[in-house]
Amino acid sequence: MNKEKRCPNCQKAFACTTECWCSAFPPIVPLEENKGCLCPDCLKSAIQDRISHWTAHLSPKKIKTIQKMGKPTSLIEGIDYTVNDQGFYVFSSWYLLRQGKCCGNGCKNCPYQKKN
Repeated sequence: MNKEKRCPNCQKAFACTTECWCSAFPPIVPLEENKGCLCPDCLKSAIQDRISHWTAHLSPKKIKTIQKMGKPTSLIEGIDYTVNDQGFYVFSSWYLLRQGKCCGNGCKNCPYQKKN
């Protein structure tokens, strides 16, 4: 059953279903009470902001909290990866943290690299 909703941030209409698109996003943005669901663009933006805040100053406790979320079941552009000018996927530090350990491939955004 599709239900049309309106985003409380941008007022854009979007569809909500029993298997909602939002379940692919990491559950790190709490809904504001009595505000309702955000549209895909506003939810993605809110999650990107939260991730930037969480990963700005990583502590061992933050790393463990992120790792406990487990590996993502699907990848979301702008959250888990970006595509560079050559067309290659560049994984975010957020995605790499959720992998649980360094793969040793020298990833551009590796959060496990020791800083000198």
